[in-house]
Amino acid sequence: MKIAVKIAMVCLMCFAGNAMAQTDIKPTIDALPTAPRLNYNLNVGASYNSYFGASTYVQPTARYQVTDRFRGYASFTFVNTMPQNYAVSTNEGGTMMRRTNGNQQYIARVGGDYLVNDRLLLSGNVWKDLSAMPKELGAYNNYNYMGRQGADFSATYKITNNFTVTGAVRYTDGASPYYNPYYNPGFGNSPFGY
Repeated sequence: MKIAVKIAMVCLMCFAGNAMAQTDIKPTIDALPTAPRLNYNLNVGASYNSYFGASTYVQPTARYQVTDRFRGYASFTFVNTMPQNYAVSTNEGGTMMRRTNGNQQYIARVGGDYLVNDRLLLSGNVWKDLSAMPKELGAYNNYNYMGRQGADFSATYKITNNFTVTGAVRYTDGASPYYNPYYNPGFGNSPFGY
């Protein structure tokens, strides 16, 4: 009798194991967690140096994943440029200390990224400076004259996982390399400018 019970138990365990192994369970993507479609970001920063002065900025950004391949975003940047002191030569051979005015800029930006394939990403954005009296961003980035408004378009190609190449085109309107936003002789900050 003991042997019959043991054989029955072993048979039940074997058949139960086979029955469980033969049950088909189809994996579903519904159970996978999905990333949020709407993301928020806040950038803050400061720049300090002896030549361009100092500035601070705050930039909140909202990004929305429209499709698997397209993401749009909008941001608003507040830049506060502090006054700077600089020395200039006088006609008499001496030096004179001058001080610039600080200013605030309000820049709105809208753009998007489109993933063409696993290697190619196309990006573009447009911006508008909403300031009453805009000028170049001085201490924030003196070599990047954004102007009153403009657009950027770029393409990024991934050659390998560790190497990408990017090309970009920018259009600006109202850019001036001088502190006066209404004057630009066309030569920029060069020996030929006046």
